[in-house]
This record gives sequence, structure tokens and C-alpha cells, in this order.
Amino acid sequence: MQITCFYGNYSNMGYIYLTPPIKEYNSEYSGRNEISQYVNKEKLYIPHIIDLNIASSLVRMNVSKNTFRLDYGKGYDTEYGNDMDKHGYITGIELSLTKNRFVDLVSNQAFKAIRTEWSGQEFHLITFDHLENVLHPENIIYKLNDKEDAFVIVQLCKSEDLGIRYSIESEKLPIALFKGLLSAREDIYPLEYLIKPDFFMYQD
Repeated sequence: MQITCFYGNYSNMGYIYLTPPIKEYNSEYSGRNEISQYVNKEKLYIPHIIDLNIASSLVRMNVSKNTFRLDYGKGYDTEYGNDMDKHGYITGIELSLTKNRFVDLVSNQAFKAIRTEWSGQEFHLITFDHLENVLHPENIIYKLNDKEDAFVIVQLCKSEDLGIRYSIESEKLPIALFKGLLSAREDIYPLEYLIKPDFFMYQD
């Protein structure tokens, strides 16, 4: 899974490619990856494990009746733009990501692929944070479309806690922070790609 972090004095931006990217890094940044300066090479991997017990944590979360796309601008807002295909499957996530946080997540293998069973179906849970934050009972599970074969787990945070200000108070919404992806779609989210570590960090 390719995850990038461009950090600096004025911006700390990350991007998670949930599907294989069409093209490689811009040639301007090729060969400038700094992640190995901060994380030992033996820790640069994405664990793939089986854990059927996490289903008990998933059932404690609220599952939204609406799809993720349908609730946008009504039940939540997002930090930045996120890419979806025409069927509602999320292909990429843009997020705030500092150097220190990225190093922490990578060095502690917070990015995982966990095979489990939920609602009578086999899923892979792809985590974007430490597991206790992914499986927090106050998080919300959104289906990506009515096929219910892929879901995202989000944490809803107050916008002011993230430094986001709304000029019109009535337009203020909680901000959805992505914590995990539940997928039964190997064709859209291939496991072989998701467990291949491709971490890129660069001071922009």
C-alpha cells in the first residue's frame, strides 16, 4: 500500500492510495525518500494477520444507514478531498499527516491487514491508526454503497479541535477522520497490494 507524507513548515499532507496508483512518484521526488532515516528497514512492513475476535468490537460500533457519499455535507465533513469511483468505492484518502505521526504509525506497524468475519461474511480490515483507535466503540461504520461489500470506519471529531473554522456557524459539521477500511472486494482492494509496504516521506 502506497502512503505518502510531505511535511514542512507550512504543510503536513498525507495520501493513502487504497488502490494501486496509476503512476509512480513524480520524478522530482524520485530517490528522495526519507522514511528509512527514521524507521529501521526491518520495521517497514504491513502485517497480515487473522483475528476473528475483532468482530466483537465491530458490532459495538454504530453502522450508518446512509452510504458514506450520501452523508457527506449532512452528517460530516472531511479534512480535504478524497477520491472515489463512480460506484462510491474510495480509492484514495487525503489527510493531515505530520512527520512525527507518520514515523510513529510506520515504526509501530499501525498499518495492518486483518482477516476477520463480520455480519456472516469474510472481510479484511485495513487499519490507518493504532488498533485501539480503529476499534473505538464511538467510531462509525459507513457502507460505501448498497452492496455492503466495503465499508470505512471513521471517527467524528469537532472541527475546532482540528483547527478548522467555519465562517457560518450553522454550516459547522463534525470532521470524519478515516481509521480503517473493511473490504470483501479483492478485485477492487487487492490484498497483495495492500500488504506491500510503500511508504514515502519527504520534506517539501
